Amino acid sequence: MPRIEHAIDTYRIALDSIATKGDSDAASKVMALLLARDELARALIDEPNQTQAKLIDIFTLDERLKAAAAAIDQAVGRTTLAGWRQSIHPLKSPWWWLLDERAAAAEPGQNPLWTIPAALLFVLSLSVIADTITTLRNGGLNRLSVFGTLMQTVLAIIAGSTFLTSGREWLEQLFAKFKINRQVQGGLRVLVALGLFLLTLGISLLLPYLVARYRNDEGGRLFVAKQYANAAQSYQQAIALDPSYMRDHFMLALAYDLARDYPNAIHEYELSLEFNSNNCSAANNLARLYILETKNYDGALRLVKPFIENLQEMPPESHYHLFKNRGWAYLELHNLEQARDDLMWALTKEDAATAHYLLGRVFEEQGQAADAKAQWNSFIQLATKRQPIAGKDDQFNDEFEPNWVAHAYDELLKGEGK
Repeated sequence: MPRIEHAIDTYRIALDSIATKGDSDAASKVMALLLARDELARALIDEPNQTQAKLIDIFTLDERLKAAAAAIDQAVGRTTLAGWRQSIHPLKSPWWWLLDERAAAAEPGQNPLWTIPAALLFVLSLSVIADTITTLRNGGLNRLSVFGTLMQTVLAIIAGSTFLTSGREWLEQLFAKFKINRQVQGGLRVLVALGLFLLTLGISLLLPYLVARYRNDEGGRLFVAKQYANAAQSYQQAIALDPSYMRDHFMLALAYDLARDYPNAIHEYELSLEFNSNNCSAANNLARLYILETKNYDGALRLVKPFIENLQEMPPESHYHLFKNRGWAYLELHNLEQARDDLMWALTKEDAATAHYLLGRVFEEQGQAADAKAQWNSFIQLATKRQPIAGKDDQFNDEFEPNWVAHAYDELLKGEGK
């Protein structure tokens, strides 16, 4: 059989068994078809003088191949066809190696309106990221907030690529691997953009809570390490990021108190009592600061009154502080008898330096110098044994002021001079 006739027959057989989508050997069939057309082209070059009938036969077969371009493109995949072309005809490919381009040109254009929602979702993603960054500023810079923001940015960039040329091409290749009909790819791109936007939004909603929890735990570690100023900053950032951490106003107040930032401590104790009016430790500590810092003695009495009236329901460790603070307030209001009774009662609950110092002041104002001296001696002995510390992370064990030691020494020296 002449070469040209053999090439035509091989070409026809390959066309008759054209691959369809889903064939397990689709790639093999299409490659055989394209190589058969290559062989026919070489035969025509070697034997150019062919009869009219043979040329018409070749033309008819070529039209069938062109008509099958879309089916072949679907069966093998656009990326595969382009790769074959680059490998077998890298310089200049004949038309039958460009079936993917022919199929693409024959496709109905994707509706440009799909680009509008994709672009809108990208803009919304950027807006969410900007809002997240603004919110996270309150939590300070940390690894969690940086990682979360970067994740959002990456998702937004991917979402934005769905309406850009490079992104569309990448998605088309991905869709081709899963044999997805190109008719629906425009809508799928919007769904991808929507999914990425929802992920970005989800991170935006979750990230402040996670960073707040991280800051709250960090505040606890710093508090235990007695780095009170740093602990206060972490607690403040946790509350700023997530208002549900209102309960941490008390821990924030304690940190400010131990750092001797009394104005902020007062503010946070007040917020803590708004959140939980039954917080005895907060009321005790606030009463102390009202007396020490703002001279609001009546306010201090109002704070401790309901707890003293229900003393049997209060934890035993709070009894000393309640009566000590009430006695202190009465002392400053010059109600000396009530002050003496409260402070002496407080000392039956705990032999603590502060009550001894305050009782010494009561006796001094009552003109009982010997009794005052005895109380200041006790105060000095206790004060030199220990410094102000946190007892159970919510109530000061003995919160005397440093200048009280100097005052007690001065009063004792005056007594020795008489």
